[in-house]
Amino acid sequence: MKKSLFFLVCIVMLLSGCNENDYTINKNVVNSKAQQVRWYGLKNPDAPVLRGVADEGKLWNQKVGIYVKFINEPSDAGMIDKIKSIASEWQIYAGIQFHFVESDRNADVRIAFDWNGNDWLTWSYTGTDAKFVRNQSEPTAVFGGLQYQDDDMFKGDVLRVFGQILGLEYEQRHQDWSYWRSETQLERYWESMFEGMHMNWEEIREYVFTPLTGENAIYPTLTYEVDELSVMAWPYYTRTQTTNLLANFELSQTDKVFIGELYPRDKESLPTIQEAWVDAGYFEWVTKENSPMIWKPGMVALKMTILGSRQKYLPNVCDGEQLNSAHRMFTLYNIDEWGSSAVVSTELKKVPKFNTSNIVDFSHMFELNWRLTSIPLFDTSKGTNFKRMFSSCSSLTSIPLFNTSKGINFWGMFSGCSSLTVIPQFDTSKGVNFSEMFSNCSLLTSIPPLNTSQGINFQLIFRGCTSITTIPKLDTSNGTIFSGMFSGCTAITSIPSLNTSKGIEFYGMFSGCTAITSIPSLNTSKGAKFSGMFRECSLIITIPKLDTFNGTFFSEMFYECTSLISIPQLSTSNGTTFDKMFYNCSSLAVKPELDLSQAVFKNDIFTGTPFAGL
Repeated sequence: MKKSLFFLVCIVMLLSGCNENDYTINKNVVNSKAQQVRWYGLKNPDAPVLRGVADEGKLWNQKVGIYVKFINEPSDAGMIDKIKSIASEWQIYAGIQFHFVESDRNADVRIAFDWNGNDWLTWSYTGTDAKFVRNQSEPTAVFGGLQYQDDDMFKGDVLRVFGQILGLEYEQRHQDWSYWRSETQLERYWESMFEGMHMNWEEIREYVFTPLTGENAIYPTLTYEVDELSVMAWPYYTRTQTTNLLANFELSQTDKVFIGELYPRDKESLPTIQEAWVDAGYFEWVTKENSPMIWKPGMVALKMTILGSRQKYLPNVCDGEQLNSAHRMFTLYNIDEWGSSAVVSTELKKVPKFNTSNIVDFSHMFELNWRLTSIPLFDTSKGTNFKRMFSSCSSLTSIPLFNTSKGINFWGMFSGCSSLTVIPQFDTSKGVNFSEMFSNCSLLTSIPPLNTSQGINFQLIFRGCTSITTIPKLDTSNGTIFSGMFSGCTAITSIPSLNTSKGIEFYGMFSGCTAITSIPSLNTSKGAKFSGMFRECSLIITIPKLDTFNGTFFSEMFYECTSLISIPQLSTSNGTTFDKMFYNCSSLAVKPELDLSQAVFKNDIFTGTPFAGL
């Protein structure tokens, strides 16, 4: 196959005959090429490394920004201003600027219209791949046929191309993409798209659909599930090939959160809200000399001034009412220590009031504020990201019922809130990531019923909840990660029935559950990692039948299960790691039969059992 530049293509207009559920093309404009086919594409540099839905290796320097120029004139001169306006929507959520310069200036991103007479082809290099093209007269992105589109399609094209410019990939490279009607139809469709390019189906599939992983990307970063509403979904307008229509013309909520995580607005390119408040005199920096805190190298902190405490309403003095991110709002980092292990904290005792009605990202908002005992009720109605919002707020005794109806990411939201005894019943119906949500909430005695039907990641969700005795029934039907889910829950006496049919990671799931006497039946047919799954479950006598055919890691799986009498037959033919699998299982009556043919690590498997040395 050729190693030169090539296009990935897909239909975005279909001929007449669409059903009533299909998108209708604007009939007021006519493009002769649109009556045939219209292509979108991704262009790669010579010998590229394939990237992920977003690959952090392709992201731009936030401090410098992205310099963009137009190298030829569109058919309508007003298009350029329209494109700039639409592209600026990404900048609301991403901490990076598009710098549009004149055509005689150098720019890494160079946009052309209907290049070489092709008014049916739109494509772009992804992220910093554009830097591979050094000729300033050659485009790195092309718009084809914008003049023939209605407003919706025009906007969708522009947002998608600038999404690629920022470094985003198309959703069908996601590992969970599953929207095609049939394998046969899939093959036929894409072979027709690549007709004349001398590529067979296997080559096409590799470049168009192969999921991005650590094996074929530098720093692959994926959303937790395919976002059907993403503007980066390939724009299929009919149901001929796909189960759902995937033609989107606006940024989805996940698009907004995801691009904000890739280009955090408070990292380099924009002033932080904290810095603005200090400039306004509402807060002041704390030094080691005037603080009673235990100080560590690289630590910075903030406390409210008398002027700040007198404010009934603290204005968003950083960027007015456009403030859309509360990311680390009260958790400050020393820029020189960014990414290091330096501990960062604040001395807030009372949270000031300010307008949060436009905020989407509440991640890390109060993290490490160990003096706070209560939080006012903020407007969180637009919030999608609540990651570690109250993490390590160890003095909080209560939390108001926030509106979390749009929440997607609840990772570690209350992690380390060791004084909380009650959690309100939040709306988590859209939640995908519940990892560490209640981790180390050691005084919680109960968990309210939560809607976790969309949840994928349940890792460590209840780790260290030492006062909880029961867990409500959870919908885990979409869960893939269950590692450490109940680890260290020393007071739990029983585990509810769980749907783990999609589970892949189970390591440490019940580790340290010293009070449970039995385990419910679990579907582990897709499981690969079982290390430490029942570690130190000292009262368990028997284990339900487990499908471990795909398992590779079994080390310490039953470590210190001192009451365990027997286990069902386990399939370990694919296992590589077995160290201390039955360490100190002193009550085992029958030696388990293990297939160790693929074992790499197998030390002390039966040490402390009646079968040691046999």
